[in-house]
Formats: sequence, C-alpha cells, structure tokens
Amino acid sequence: MTFIDIHTHKHNAEVGLISIQNLLADFDQIPEEGWYSIGLHPWHLQPDQAQALPDSLLRAAAARNVLAIGECGLDTVCDSSMELQRTVFVRQIALANEVRKPLIIHCVRAFDEVLTILRQHRVSVPVVFHGFRQAERLAAKILDAGHYLSFGRHLLTPSVAEVFRKLPVDRVFLETDDTDIPIADIYEAAATIRGVDIPKMSNDICMLFKLIFGPVTDQI
Repeated sequence: MTFIDIHTHKHNAEVGLISIQNLLADFDQIPEEGWYSIGLHPWHLQPDQAQALPDSLLRAAAARNVLAIGECGLDTVCDSSMELQRTVFVRQIALANEVRKPLIIHCVRAFDEVLTILRQHRVSVPVVFHGFRQAERLAAKILDAGHYLSFGRHLLTPSVAEVFRKLPVDRVFLETDDTDIPIADIYEAAATIRGVDIPKMSNDICMLFKLIFGPVTDQI
C-alpha cells in the first residue's frame, strides 16, 4: 500500500510514501533524489519578478524530479500587490504549459479570479487547488472547470469532511502541507469519511496520481 502526499513543505523519505515536496526558493539547489514542485508563492514575490521568472526556476522546471509548477496563484490578504501577483501567476501558467507539468494552486479569497485567469490564459495541464477547505458550491465550480482538489488537515473538521464525502473519487488528492499531521492520519480520516478502508483510499488516489503525474508511476 502506498501513501501519496501531493503537497508538503517537509522532507520525508518514509518507505511506502511518495511525497511531492514544495520548494519556494533556491531552485538551483534541488537535490537529485526525491520529488518536488517549484514555484513563486504570492507571499514572497519580488518586484523584478513582474518582468521575468527567475532563470533558476525556468531551468529547474524541466528537471526529471520536478513534477509540478507551484504553488502559485492569488492571495488577497498578503502584502504582495494584486497586480504583481496576477503578472507572476500568468507567467507560471505559461511555464507549466511549456514544460507540460501540472499546476499547484494557492488561492485565498480569489477563486473566481483564479478560475478566470486559468481560462483566459488557456491552461492546458492538470490544475490542483491545494489545501481546499471551502464550500461544496465552490468545489463543484472548480471541478466543473476540469480541475482537481487536494485536502489536508481541514478534513478533520465536519464541514470540510462533508464536502469531501460528496466529491468524485477521481478528482481529489490528499496532502499534509506544512502540518506535522502524518499523511497516514489524513488517509485514515478520508477513508472514514468515504466509508471505505484505507487500502481502497490508497488505490483510488494512486490511480489518479498515475494519470496526472506520469514520471513516477513505476514506483507504485
């Protein structure tokens, strides 16, 4: 049985676990071992990034063990200007399209605009909204646009658990993000919510992972 942690900020080499560690900087120092997503987070943008993405990000995006671009997106409650956020987000959509790798989305109170930008700029790769904890109506809107959702610690809250229970099994991932909660506990919660056993939950997510993240399917 394999656990897949689609988005984490912590290094974990546990046997039976495939984790995609998210890196926000130092893209020219990515280890050769492990799996990574890389991108410019709305919280940490620099003004010069409006002109071009860092060369180190562009080079690393093509690496074999970089599986996704992001997390990137829009956040209306951080210090970065919205104009800068939009510009950098659009550039990262273009990068994901170019290298043909999925896009991991960070979004805070800007879902409609993020969906509009993804549509207007013709995202052509799978898109995963990570850390989802919103209402069922918004979940349906994101899925209707052809995208995916990833759930983490908020599955432990009844309102998010109820949303998760109603979603198609082939459109959801699980993650730990920046928490210390083991991914096994997230899987246990998800399986309980869906009324299945943990191996079934693992198998469902592995099948989706194989579809979206092809390069590591030989490990599953």
